[in-house]
Amino acid sequence: MKLRIHKDSVRIRFTRDEAEALSEGTVLTEHVAIGPLEEQRLCYRVVPNGAEGIRAGFAENTISIYVPKSELLAWYEGENLALEAVQSWNGGQVRLLLEKDLQRLNPKPGGEPEMVYAHPLFGKKRCDHP
Repeated sequence: MKLRIHKDSVRIRFTRDEAEALSEGTVLTEHVAIGPLEEQRLCYRVVPNGAEGIRAGFAENTISIYVPKSELLAWYEGENLALEAVQSWNGGQVRLLLEKDLQRLNPKPGGEPEMVYAHPLFGKKRCDHP
């Protein structure tokens, strides 16, 4: 599970195995240590649930993204590459994006990470940046 935070958006990418686990109802959790203490860890997790709509929360140094199980199953089994939602409040908002991790158009030496999804443009288009 890869996390990217930029301005008012939270984006998470998933390998096939991770997407399958989510579709089966498994909570996925990761963290990044910013220092040696437990309270210096930023955790992030995706929680399949029975609620309607994708939503986010933040408590105890943990970003939680709640996603309906039915949406995760349809996403895993279908062709859609991403699930997206916007969560708004008084004067603010955050864009939430859950994506299937695609192979690179311009593979780096050493190969691709295992279990990434085939890129629909692979072999048709080349990306020339390093």
